[in-house]
Amino acid sequence: MATVHTRTRAYAFSCVYDSDSWLDDPSTFITDLETELGNISNFSYERLVVSNKRNSTEKYVEVEIDGITYKTKTKLSATETDDLITDLSGALDNITDLVYGDLNIVQDVFSEDVTTGWPGQSMEEE
Repeated sequence: MATVHTRTRAYAFSCVYDSDSWLDDPSTFITDLETELGNISNFSYERLVVSNKRNSTEKYVEVEIDGITYKTKTKLSATETDDLITDLSGALDNITDLVYGDLNIVQDVFSEDVTTGWPGQSMEEE
């Protein structure tokens, strides 16, 4: 039996920091994020990613927080997810000059089992 893994990720979309929707140097923003995330009780994460997003209609900064452990768990109940949203919203709201649109929590569950029925080769014709 393969090991089942669980992961929790959070995303803050449509961010504008210090009136900028594109950050050439996000170091101050990252420091602010790390400070506020560090103030959340029973919360840790493995990776923080700040990226610029641009397409034909939008230009924003996005934040991704990977490998979240919250209340000592990597798989959260609905109530715990709501609590995490509240805590993350509070942390983001404490950052001066940050405006964000959406905050999403994603729960991943996967195993090490080989996918059955998957072709063992590329489907691309040569």
